[in-house]
Amino acid sequence: MKEAGLSTPIENSDSPSSVDGEASVDTLLLRALEALPDAFYLFGPDNKVCQNNAAARKLQSQNDESLLGRSCCEMFWRPEGVEQCIVDRAGEAGETVEIEMLVGTEDALPVRVSAYPLNPGEQSSAGGVVVFACDISDLRRAEAEAIANKSFLASIADRTPDEIYSLDKSGRIAWMNERAESDGLLMMSGRPFLDFIAEESQSIASENLNRTLEGQDTQSEMQTVSSDGTIRDVEAHTSPLWKDGEVDGVLVFLRDVTDRKRAQEVVAQSEKLRAVGELAAGVAHNLNNSLTVIQGRAQLLIRQATDEPTIKSLKVITEAVEDGSKTLRRILEFARRESAEDFAPVELGELITSSIEIARPKWQRKSAQGKIEVAIERNGPVYVFGEVAELREVVLNLIFNAVDAMPEGGSIEVGARAEIASGCFWVADTGPGMSAEVSDRIFEPFFTTKGSRGTGLGLSASHGIISRHHGEILVVSELGEGTRFEVRLPIYESAAGRKKEPQSHLVESLVEELGIVH
Repeated sequence: MKEAGLSTPIENSDSPSSVDGEASVDTLLLRALEALPDAFYLFGPDNKVCQNNAAARKLQSQNDESLLGRSCCEMFWRPEGVEQCIVDRAGEAGETVEIEMLVGTEDALPVRVSAYPLNPGEQSSAGGVVVFACDISDLRRAEAEAIANKSFLASIADRTPDEIYSLDKSGRIAWMNERAESDGLLMMSGRPFLDFIAEESQSIASENLNRTLEGQDTQSEMQTVSSDGTIRDVEAHTSPLWKDGEVDGVLVFLRDVTDRKRAQEVVAQSEKLRAVGELAAGVAHNLNNSLTVIQGRAQLLIRQATDEPTIKSLKVITEAVEDGSKTLRRILEFARRESAEDFAPVELGELITSSIEIARPKWQRKSAQGKIEVAIERNGPVYVFGEVAELREVVLNLIFNAVDAMPEGGSIEVGARAEIASGCFWVADTGPGMSAEVSDRIFEPFFTTKGSRGTGLGLSASHGIISRHHGEILVVSELGEGTRFEVRLPIYESAAGRKKEPQSHLVESLVEELGIVH
């Protein structure tokens, strides 16, 4: 090899070589440098090129003679804004210097340039500097493709309608997509995934995670708890994350199906109601025939009776039968999807008093188990606009529920009052009360707390009647504190200050005779 500083290119020697001869070793080294895929430059103490290889000449797009003797500062490895070139910096500092820059035509080729001082550790360029320039365009293209692919996959993960979670082997959340974060679960990162599974779904979720860590895919429905406490129904899919042939974590996909399940429940309830309507239409027809017979016989007995108590009792029977007939007609209207509004002024005080008389046999039978007291509170006449048989059905449903809630006895308060724009009546009991969860569902069709003793249709029907009357029915209840139902209806203003004839002239006398508290 030539001494540093000599301006001679690397020559190809065809003479026989011997590993024992110094010239042969130099020739092999020169050939090795010439064959290097990276550009090689040797700068002498004067910081001028004294050796280079084919890759260096190709990189500079010049022939050998034009490179030899060139100053380091004339070469491409002087980054913009830097006063010293890389060769000067490496030689003077006695340390390796590495930079990355764009070179070639229109500066389109990324190159990593490394300068190594021949006297490392000495702050002097007397020993010269070796420079290697490596084309890293393929590496950068691969990195750009990897970043693009990663961005593409991340975009897909973030735009998917599913929530996606990556769990480590301990079941803690390591990553989640934007969908999961947007659902208020950002604070879940780093916490155990099972912490956000509802209690009733803990078992199946834990089993699925264990199976997935063993290499199996799973699929199931479960409930999750969001960070704001919301319970959601989800479809959960889990898949193992593999690394070096072993499961290194779990990938979880959650799809929120809460709305879909609620819609399915609504459809199921509608189907039940349709079936009930069809069944009720047939039953109502037969019952109506029986009530017609009872009504006719009772009217005949009224004409034949001579004592006042018997006449009063028979008139109560005919009134109850008339209400029953109207109820059956409404069932038929429901089954036929018809709606008839035979509304008229109704005085709430008379309504609740007459309803109590009809309901009296029920709580008197209950008195064998525990004494039930009924109190009535009335604050003057209160008129609303509605259908008396329908409203009486609501009052009876509320009274019957209050009686059923107190098998050991208790007290019931029934009352009516006028408010600013509405008439209100209520039924309150001293029973065991209801939890908030039960109160929220109390008006749902087929929901009942009576087990096989109830149908779950009474309060649902009452809610429908009050809605039809453009009113509202409210419930206030706490466990151990009893239950109070209040119904508010639009007041019948034209009846204000006008005394309406009683629905039955027997009511007040019956109240006094039977000892109901006012």
